[in-house]
Amino acid sequence: TTSTSTTSTTTSTTTVPDTTTTVQETTTTPIASGLTVEIVCEPETSEDGYLGFKLNIYNGSSELEVLNIVSWFDSSRADDLFIYEDLPAPNETKELMYSVDPTFTKYEIEIVVMDSNADFVSDYCLWSK
Repeated sequence: TTSTSTTSTTTSTTTVPDTTTTVQETTTTPIASGLTVEIVCEPETSEDGYLGFKLNIYNGSSELEVLNIVSWFDSSRADDLFIYEDLPAPNETKELMYSVDPTFTKYEIEIVVMDSNADFVSDYCLWSK
């Protein structure tokens, strides 16, 4: 049995003089095991000045194998991180913070999580200052 995940993304842009605000809405459909991921596409600013994007991972009934985080800042590839340890156990949720340099104007982040059955889910965020 193969499970698939679909992610649909809707972006709306509102323009006022000298300002553009991008609002990102993401809907993730879980795979049969209940695995879901979400990037909170509105960063928080930490005390040290970095921007932090929350990554929420809910593991249903699977053993997770890998979390991959890929990012682009101002359209240049920044990171391709693979995390194999300390992933959520079955029926557990983990919240991670992905901290980034605040000097860029456009941030693209994609996360992909794969379980032991080679099923995967993903989420994508495009955020601009």
